[in-house]
Amino acid sequence: MLLWPIVWPSRYLAAPVWLGFIFLLDPINAWLDAPSLFARTRAGNRDLLINLMASGLLCGLLWEFWNYWSRAKWHYTVPIMEHVKLFEMPLPGFLGFPAFALECFTMYVFVRQLARRAL
Repeated sequence: MLLWPIVWPSRYLAAPVWLGFIFLLDPINAWLDAPSLFARTRAGNRDLLINLMASGLLCGLLWEFWNYWSRAKWHYTVPIMEHVKLFEMPLPGFLGFPAFALECFTMYVFVRQLARRAL
């Protein structure tokens, strides 16, 4: 998923980049006996998944709220529904924030597990 946008560039292939590290590192985390989103969800515990996605969306809403009132603001381009915006972000762009939270968690757990094994 991470190489797909490099091999076949398209402005519609942002999602594989956002999701790629989750699908790459989460199985490794499970294999290393570290917290894993997939393992928890498979065991019927969806609390962490839901909490991370909700917190990612909330943080995204706050970031975009602050960005909207900022003098030096970000302007986004999203190829789908670009003119339907909440603050400065097109609505489909908000789907990236929950994925970003999952990705940050997965990367954090992976790096923490590697650091523990190195010590």
